[in-house]
Amino acid sequence: MAGNGYTQMLYLFAVGFIAAVVSYPLTNFVASLAQKWDIVDRPDGHHKSHKLPVALGGGVAVFLASTVTFAVEFLSSATLQESLKSETPFLGGLLVACTWIVCLGLYDDRFGMPGHYKLAGQLVATLIVISSGLQIHTFSVFGHVIVLGGFSVPFTIFWLLGAINSLNLLDGIDGLATTIGIILCATITVMALMINQSGVAICGAIFVGSLIGFLRFNYPPASIYLGDAGSMLIGLVVGSLAIGGSIKATATVGLAAPIAIWALPMFDSFTAIVRRKLTGRSIYAVDRGHLHHRLMAKLGKNTAVLAVVAICCLVTCTGALVSILIQNDLVAVGSVLVVFGILVASQAFGHVEVQMLMSRVKSMLFSRGKSYQAAFQLQGTREWESIWQSLVEYGEKNQLVEIKLDLNLAAAQEGFHASWRRPCSSQKLERWQTVLPLMANGHVVGRLVAHGRVQPGVTSCDAIDQLINFLGPIESEIISLASTLKKKSPDQAHAEVGSELSSQMPV
Repeated sequence: MAGNGYTQMLYLFAVGFIAAVVSYPLTNFVASLAQKWDIVDRPDGHHKSHKLPVALGGGVAVFLASTVTFAVEFLSSATLQESLKSETPFLGGLLVACTWIVCLGLYDDRFGMPGHYKLAGQLVATLIVISSGLQIHTFSVFGHVIVLGGFSVPFTIFWLLGAINSLNLLDGIDGLATTIGIILCATITVMALMINQSGVAICGAIFVGSLIGFLRFNYPPASIYLGDAGSMLIGLVVGSLAIGGSIKATATVGLAAPIAIWALPMFDSFTAIVRRKLTGRSIYAVDRGHLHHRLMAKLGKNTAVLAVVAICCLVTCTGALVSILIQNDLVAVGSVLVVFGILVASQAFGHVEVQMLMSRVKSMLFSRGKSYQAAFQLQGTREWESIWQSLVEYGEKNQLVEIKLDLNLAAAQEGFHASWRRPCSSQKLERWQTVLPLMANGHVVGRLVAHGRVQPGVTSCDAIDQLINFLGPIESEIISLASTLKKKSPDQAHAEVGSELSSQMPV
């Protein structure tokens, strides 16, 4: 890819346009095959709220369009082959890793896969990329150069796994992961062009074009989804190119720009991990607390959410490019802090997780030997406090030591978490513990954890039996409320929840 900057930009636009033209019919063809072969995403009335089955396998279309476009361009141009000679091992390794991750995701889309198995498969993909030569040996931040040494491979694995899963977690509404992938990859293409990384720039431009061709079918209302095959593919490609496109002539990775580019997806992943760990859920658990869910609850329109997320990504990506242009990492970091600050301060996203984290730290530092109680509305606007307060009153009267209530009604977009404990001098061996799942319509919608100390004349079984008898009406109320919220519009549900809870609460 020789020539001046203007000529190079025209070339990148051309190959991107060709990729989009190739991607368009391929996506339509893959969607037809997916429906025929029953590779579809069916609504389940719990986590998946779309009305009809939607084809999966969009990642296959994007992968094929990118691979075909690059292969034809590469094989037909001796000049391109010569200019990319030094980058051929990396590009070959990335191709093998992408093939693997698409097959892994397609299997998961069709048959399902436990989270730890999928993580192991992702690890294989990252090791393939690393073996091709992409490693973060040295990086610089604010002018300080840090040599990783033996931590080079683990750090690169951590980066790539974070990239893969952050995009996978954000793939929750029509067009979102595709739109983010286009913005991030376009930014990396420009960044690679600025520091003369030809192979990364060409791959980035082709991948952008492939995603644009796919977006026509993925834009709301979507007729085909990326699926895990697509979201993991975007994460792997963009994560790899972000590092490859930021390697300077000194073989040092300027880390501020890639971090700024990835800031929004990784912020969403970080808050999800914090939320799930602090509520006692598995990190693989599904909930409605992601960025797009929170924005959807506020804005009510898929396209409005896409616009807000796109603007946030553009701000951080622009900050990354400007930081490279003027060689000042503060610009990249500042753009990230501005976006995060606005999201948290406006209570659009992240404020609940910040409150939970601060409450946990405060409890650890200042509440030892004291009573502690905290309740958090994770999603939705329904009033769960009256249920919670009845549990706390029961615990205080019956010598319980600790209670935790966690509700995750995904279909109703409701989430609530609360915990209470009191000082107790008894040893842990002298206490009983029980964990009760709360079920509604065949799905687990919550969990109650209770700890108590053995009382004279009362066996542990008797104490647990009393608790279960008390919880019966509460669980019935939660089940009834979950069923009601699924059938009613949000406005109707908001209006009726308060009266239902106050009229049916056990005393």
